[in-house]
Amino acid sequence: MERHYETVCMIRPDMGEEGVSAIIKKGSSLVEKHSGKDINVQNWGRRRLAYRIQRKIESHYVLFNYTSPPDASKELERMLRYNEDVMRYQTVVVTKRPKAKESAVSTEPLTTTPPTAEPLTTKPSGGENV
Repeated sequence: MERHYETVCMIRPDMGEEGVSAIIKKGSSLVEKHSGKDINVQNWGRRRLAYRIQRKIESHYVLFNYTSPPDASKELERMLRYNEDVMRYQTVVVTKRPKAKESAVSTEPLTTTPPTAEPLTTKPSGGENV
């Protein structure tokens, strides 16, 4: 059963672009090897972290979008887990929202008018004698 996955990983900031692209290439080929398809990789570049991780204040962010059986995502996570240059990673299963039925959607314009508001009654504020 194939599912759509998103994996975000944070790579050490002292890695050069060659190192980041090597991790991207290795991850993409690993997903393809395990019969993954529709692989889309986005390199978000260096971004500031919300808190320090391993005494680092920045990280390279990379997003993998792919459709595959569950074993491909497990292998990608295993590769990221044992790579010393990867600081953090997370994989989520993306579920597609069901489409609304065509018959349930009305094309008629709304003809109701909003209810009229009644005027508010004001009371004197505290401290005043009435």
